[in-house]
Amino acid sequence: MNDCPQDKTTPSRRQRIGLWLGPALFILMQWLPAPAGLEPAAWQVAALGLWMATWWISEAVPVPATALLPLVVFPLTGVSGIRDTAAPYANPLIFLFMGGFVIALGMQRWSLHKRIALGIIDRVGTHPRGIILGFMVASAFLSLWVSNTATALMMLPIGLSLISLTGPDTSEYTETQRNFTIALLLGIAYGCNIGGLGTLIGTPPNALLAAYLLETHGIQIGFGQWMLLGLPLVMIGLPLAYLILTRWVYPVDPHELPGGQALIDREQRALGPVSPEEKRIALVFMLTAALWITRPWLSDWLPGLSDAGIAVAAATALFVIPAPGKGRALLTWPELRDLPWGILLLFGGGLSLASAIGSSGLDEAIGRAVLAFESWPTVLLLALSVTVILLLTEISSNTATAAAFLPVLGAAAIGLGADPMLFAIPAALAASCAFMLPVATPPNAIVYGSGHLDVPTMARAGLWLNALFVVLIVGAAYTLMVWVFGLNTY
Repeated sequence: MNDCPQDKTTPSRRQRIGLWLGPALFILMQWLPAPAGLEPAAWQVAALGLWMATWWISEAVPVPATALLPLVVFPLTGVSGIRDTAAPYANPLIFLFMGGFVIALGMQRWSLHKRIALGIIDRVGTHPRGIILGFMVASAFLSLWVSNTATALMMLPIGLSLISLTGPDTSEYTETQRNFTIALLLGIAYGCNIGGLGTLIGTPPNALLAAYLLETHGIQIGFGQWMLLGLPLVMIGLPLAYLILTRWVYPVDPHELPGGQALIDREQRALGPVSPEEKRIALVFMLTAALWITRPWLSDWLPGLSDAGIAVAAATALFVIPAPGKGRALLTWPELRDLPWGILLLFGGGLSLASAIGSSGLDEAIGRAVLAFESWPTVLLLALSVTVILLLTEISSNTATAAAFLPVLGAAAIGLGADPMLFAIPAALAASCAFMLPVATPPNAIVYGSGHLDVPTMARAGLWLNALFVVLIVGAAYTLMVWVFGLNTY
């Protein structure tokens, strides 16, 4: 799962400019007449959309706080009443994500996620390349279900302990040692980022996309259906990222790392035997995943069953199932203080904006505007949009980028006579594929904060990963998406 980036205490120049630029653009558009053929309500939605996009990209105020603007502005400008504006903040997909967050918190509370990670690393081997692959696989698997930030924070200390076995960072620090350090740390970040693509709850843009398509276009994407698209991308992208890191950009010595196995063994012994709490959390997790995957078939017997309902039921169960001998349940309400409520608000704001874009007629205006590109090859337009989204995500929150641009790209696709999924799904995927800069994603920032990496080092590998995922995402649009969603790409 991906998270909104942490807000900095000291505003940057970009944030200070964005703070004033956003409302200034909104006020300017109040004075300017709407273009011919555009309804006043659509002009108001465009004005607020520009304000929100400016604040989201600049992160002038906390990203979730920007998502509250529709609740204030739309009723005041007559775009929609408070009930219609607020309804998207309770979209079922928001409860799917909330349930996923609660399950992840349960895994973290009893250290099940750490046991899973160490088990994967232990089985891959302790030669340097195997260690890096193990860390990437473990990070990716956990990020299917657990917050990217929590995964990176857990994996980093283990990684740094292994790095210390290669020797001190001195003038005699060899290129082989340096490459192992860089590749391992970047492997943790890249594993977290890539793994989030695999499930609807893996990263916020995925769930935001599903909610947008259902709310605006009546297109439902199920949990298992998304995995048919997301998991192949993870299974192709992760090994390629590993090869780029360890064989090309930062070649790593394949020989055994002294003390590596002993360190993993110590970490596993420190966890002790599998506790009853871990077993119960694992059972809830496996049942939930199985129900999500099989829901399309179960719906014939249980028509009211939904992915969101399954998630909420599982989350509720964690407050009911006892922790043996502890006099408490597996989760208590105070432990939900770590739940990222801000992301849920961000979902609501993005969906409220998307709903207004549709109801005001702004989507039709966008569709007419893009007719100028009708003669361009669709694959070129798709590659261009994926590249732009990916680069924007390098400097802003991935969820905010998706919230700002999904409605625009969906409307543009319709204007070009294409299925909205053709542009919207690749855009959501691209929003989670930022590998170059520390500010792009929380895992990038966490490994950068270790002090072993600098920006040019990250950008050197990240540039190749960015290019790789542009190709993979566009390729998936013309292969996997056709198979999974029956998409017509012509």
